[in-house]
Amino acid sequence: MLKRVLRSISALFVGQLVNIIGKLVLVPLYLSLWSTGVYGEWMALSALVAYFGVTDFGMNAAAGNAMTAAYARGDLREYRCFQSSAMVFYIGIASAASLLFGILVAIFPIPAWIGIRQIPSATAATVVWLLAATLLWQMPAAQLASVYRSTGNLAATEWLGNLQSVSLLGVTLIVLLLHGDTLRLAFWGAVPMIVVTAGIWVNLRGSRPELLPKLSEARVGSIRELCSPSLLFGLIMLSMAVTLQGPVVLVSMALGGAAVALLVTTRTLTNVIRQAIGAFQVALWPELTRLDALGAEGSLRWAHRLSVIGSVALHAAFAGALWFEGASVISAWTVGRLTPDIWLLRLFLLALVLQAPWLASSQFTVANNRHRRLACSYATAAILTLAATALLVRPCGPIAVPLGALFGEGLACYYFVIKDTCRVLKEDHGRFASRMWAAVLMISCSAWSAGYLGHAIAFGPRPLRWMEVGALTTLAAALAAWTVGLSGDDRVRLVRWGQTRWNAEQLTAANLR
Repeated sequence: MLKRVLRSISALFVGQLVNIIGKLVLVPLYLSLWSTGVYGEWMALSALVAYFGVTDFGMNAAAGNAMTAAYARGDLREYRCFQSSAMVFYIGIASAASLLFGILVAIFPIPAWIGIRQIPSATAATVVWLLAATLLWQMPAAQLASVYRSTGNLAATEWLGNLQSVSLLGVTLIVLLLHGDTLRLAFWGAVPMIVVTAGIWVNLRGSRPELLPKLSEARVGSIRELCSPSLLFGLIMLSMAVTLQGPVVLVSMALGGAAVALLVTTRTLTNVIRQAIGAFQVALWPELTRLDALGAEGSLRWAHRLSVIGSVALHAAFAGALWFEGASVISAWTVGRLTPDIWLLRLFLLALVLQAPWLASSQFTVANNRHRRLACSYATAAILTLAATALLVRPCGPIAVPLGALFGEGLACYYFVIKDTCRVLKEDHGRFASRMWAAVLMISCSAWSAGYLGHAIAFGPRPLRWMEVGALTTLAAALAAWTVGLSGDDRVRLVRWGQTRWNAEQLTAANLR
């Protein structure tokens, strides 16, 4: 089990690394080859298209769980039934939505409605349709790739995703360096998905033909059975899309492409740590499900405490460093093309730290398919965030986006999500929450103090300064988490667990010798 998790974490971290490197490389390249306005409008078009991701309706998560369970029981007939039913669902959705959206962009001036001015209207309409079609057909492609994950090889699925990401990065670099425009980038961006999907089909046909989906084996009853759990996943996905992309569209309409470029770049920088931590959470997902199935409530509660405090410490360390050094990071990253807004950055960092506890806690209800209340909180937060951003965007500018997130998540998630997880895990919510928020305060203050000190005494070129400040904030956050965030029993148990793992590894190594 541990080896499976480690292989999965390795693949996921490589994927995150590719994503981070891609953004580090592409943002200055975009800004050097395109105008700031065109880049901002490209991001606004991409944000609009991202809403098509909600047509998944959470079917991939629901079908993946059902397929994994069927394969574990050795019921290949049920496995193929769920797999084929999900594939029929996806192909139908992708075909219908591609056709419908093609008609809509041909009839209505959709790009003009979201403030697109520098990209010609006909070009923008075609770009939107190409991006939407690529995203829609990615859904059946992902369902095919889930064969590896559902048969116990999550790492293979992630490595295939990494291959597609690297290929897309390469295609984007080539198109930009050849001075391609937005239309060419949208067209060639679909090629990696097509090639990787074809490779998966050929591989399965040669090695595991019995696992290839056959549309004739789809059943309406299976689709109906998958709909109930998938709709809640779909609501969470819709809420995430609204929270992430809705403010971008609002800023584009109110302030233009240049403001979008600053907003997206700043938010991307602050979200780096969340993406890294997300890799751990995805790899641990099946193990949390297994612990729940075994009734290991004590282990789940311990894992919950460690997960929340660890997530807070890592987010606070990252935020403490960027609070003082973030402006210089943005200036260097964008080669001076964007002027950092220090309070936009700091408000995003504040929202990031306060988001860490409930996001880490939510993993435990999602993994156990008890995420109804989480989905409701997500949806409420998305609506409140979008409403607050819409009201504040003209008087406040881009900082309306993190202010809206603080407002929406503060009312809908900080209390309710953690309380729901404690209910599921049979944890005393009052005691857990009081200790946790005290730890959030102490860890954050320690990290911010270390960041202030590091900013004052750091020396050398900018990358070296960033590392010096980051090392200080990480050390301060880790010490605060260990002494304040964890109880004495938690620390003893963690040390014993580490010693047990070490002794087991030494014994294995001795046997191998």
